[in-house]
Amino acid sequence: MKFKREHKLKIVSFLLAITLWYFVVLGKPVEKNLEVPIVLKNSKSNYLVELSPSEIILKVEATRKTLRTSPNRDLKLEIDISRYSPGMYQIRAPIEKLNLPPELKIKEVKPDLITLIIKKLGTKKVPVKPSYELEKNFPKNFKLIIKPSYVIIKGPVENISNIRYITTQPINVLELKIKKEIEADLVIPSGVLSAYPKKVRIIYKE
Repeated sequence: MKFKREHKLKIVSFLLAITLWYFVVLGKPVEKNLEVPIVLKNSKSNYLVELSPSEIILKVEATRKTLRTSPNRDLKLEIDISRYSPGMYQIRAPIEKLNLPPELKIKEVKPDLITLIIKKLGTKKVPVKPSYELEKNFPKNFKLIIKPSYVIIKGPVENISNIRYITTQPINVLELKIKKEIEADLVIPSGVLSAYPKKVRIIYKE
């Protein structure tokens, strides 16, 4: 009987020790880094918005239990850009909008400033000019017809304002002379988002 009693006391003591260790470990504050993506709110289609960085790192302190039960994966930082006009801004990361539980303490924010660049988009109609590959036996007295001869480019207003024309990818004129007609891709200038149409027809005439 004495042996069984001692055996039971050892089991109870072991379980109490495990329980105490469990609560001590879970109740001890620890630090953790949380990656929080930044999302734009109320963005408009006629504006180009550049954001740097695309996420912030929060160093937080809380108990393991709090960290396990907090909705860390669903965290996102929203920035309302409806009140910003075109330009470049450095804004403070609005971490107060994250609605974190009070038990979770923020120790550090990296970075604490976010760079926001807003550019107004526009469109412009520009002519298409052919570009040629260098050929030894380049034909003489020929004419190229480009259809369409004009395309619509789209991009930030300050980028497209000085663009006077857009070129095709280099054309092999000797090959075109044989085929009489080919389809050519356009070279999109730096700073231009798109061109419509993306390709043009090149027709060879002698």
